[in-house]
Amino acid sequence: MKRRRRISLRGSVSQNAAPVRMRASPTTSRFGFLMRLSALTGSVLLVLALTSWLWHIGWLQKQSNHIQEAALQVTQKAQFSVKDIVVEGRQQTGKDVLSAALAINIGAPILSFDTAAAQARIAKLPWVASVVIERRLPDIVFVHLTERTPMARWQHEGHIMVIDSEGSLLPNAKPEQFTQLPLVVGSEAPSATKELLDDLNAFPAVMSKMTAAVRVSERRWDIHLQPKITARLPENDIMGALKRLSPLITEQKILERDIVAIDLRFTDRLVIESGSSITNNPAGDMRL
Repeated sequence: MKRRRRISLRGSVSQNAAPVRMRASPTTSRFGFLMRLSALTGSVLLVLALTSWLWHIGWLQKQSNHIQEAALQVTQKAQFSVKDIVVEGRQQTGKDVLSAALAINIGAPILSFDTAAAQARIAKLPWVASVVIERRLPDIVFVHLTERTPMARWQHEGHIMVIDSEGSLLPNAKPEQFTQLPLVVGSEAPSATKELLDDLNAFPAVMSKMTAAVRVSERRWDIHLQPKITARLPENDIMGALKRLSPLITEQKILERDIVAIDLRFTDRLVIESGSSITNNPAGDMRL
């Protein structure tokens, strides 16, 4: 059996070398940390100073505006532009006035439209009680108006004006366009009109014959009925007084008689004034 011949590896040297870790001295370590910290702090300060300078000269703002404009142009090309403006609830507000307050044109980038600013402008229009504006992507601006409701014509100091359901003046309303509204008279009439009209609506026979309602001593109402009869209502319990007055009109045809006034301020009697006399009827006796 032949022995295998060993071949020596020439020039190869085998060494067992353990890794050696070099530890810096505490002084050197602290110095290096302080140097790195100083470099980092200096870099941060330099960046802040550069940013402040760029902001001061307006470069950053210009770049931001350019980026924003470019982004809006991209959205516009992607069909995110205003193609339609839908308005609901507009009756008295002028179209041109509303358009000017809305301040957006067909074809404008819809994402650039400031709905909050537009709402604030429209809310200041005379007829507007409230407004909601929405962007309905990709291309519709939706506007919902709630307008103030004309309630009555108010005669004061020789002038007739229109007031809304809150008793506030509608400065742009023309009284001649609202002749179907009831007429109220007196300096304090507006604040009490809604309550009176709410009560009168329950008695159409009275409401249909009323030509005016006059606020007396800031406490109660006199209502004037066709042809020339005054019904004096009490300070309290207007509903009760109207409940007594309605059948006098519908059943006893009191408005067709020679009567000047009907005093309903007393709960225990009904006082009727004619051209020459005054009649007191006990409560419950409606015969005239």
